[in-house]
Amino acid sequence: MFQRATNDELLKLKKYDRVAVYLFRQLTTGYSPATLPREVHFTLDDVRAADALCLSDGIIDKPMANLPDIKYTYDARQDMPDEMTQAGPLTWLQAGKGKYKLRRTKRKNIIDLELFQIPQPPLEPVLDQVPPFIANLLGKDEQAMFTRVRHAGLIGNFLSFSAWAIQGHHRTTLSYGQVEIDEVQAGLDGTVGTIVPISGKGGQDKLSWSQALNLNTYGIEKAPEAGLKVRSMGLWRDNSDVVWIVEFSPHTDIDDIEIVKVRRFKFQ
Repeated sequence: MFQRATNDELLKLKKYDRVAVYLFRQLTTGYSPATLPREVHFTLDDVRAADALCLSDGIIDKPMANLPDIKYTYDARQDMPDEMTQAGPLTWLQAGKGKYKLRRTKRKNIIDLELFQIPQPPLEPVLDQVPPFIANLLGKDEQAMFTRVRHAGLIGNFLSFSAWAIQGHHRTTLSYGQVEIDEVQAGLDGTVGTIVPISGKGGQDKLSWSQALNLNTYGIEKAPEAGLKVRSMGLWRDNSDVVWIVEFSPHTDIDDIEIVKVRRFKFQ
């Protein structure tokens, strides 16, 4: 059977982690690390039940206000608690409207580029082409990063062909549920029409393999024209204001996706 953290140990975790652990305990009753299936399916109602039980046991002091945000935590902010990974890495994936699955995967979902990409690619200086007045108005979030990247032409530089933004913050439904793509660009790679879905992260948020899966699936299922090549990309601003641009392989099995190219840019 799975080893369980004590209540004192749980109380040291973030509240989302406590609810996630309770959910995991419900879903894995009767299993051990050796017998846990590759996928365990559940619904938003199961998450609500875990939240309610966590509250009744005194592990949290009030119900979580935004239960779907628990999944986003493991999509972009942090790894799952140790109790949930006793059988190896798990990824929380969508499986329909209000439906999810815990998928056993070959690696942790969060991509820590500074550790993953060793040796790190050379730092490339790039002129910040945003006008000074506009630059002073920009914040530190991913939208400010997109503005600087767009004005400097870095996406085209990375791709080796010109790409144009065609959609921003595109929220849509794929075969397994709703996703939001931060930006969609498109261009001609020679004579080949190419769609470029992009995820941008910064600050506490990081890129992940589940985000890459969403980008690839979006490119295949939601392309404005049939037959477009898909080149999914991630933008990440680290704590030193270095912008990492990553290209993912276009696979739609999360374990098959790899990073095919990485570059780092520092605006001057």
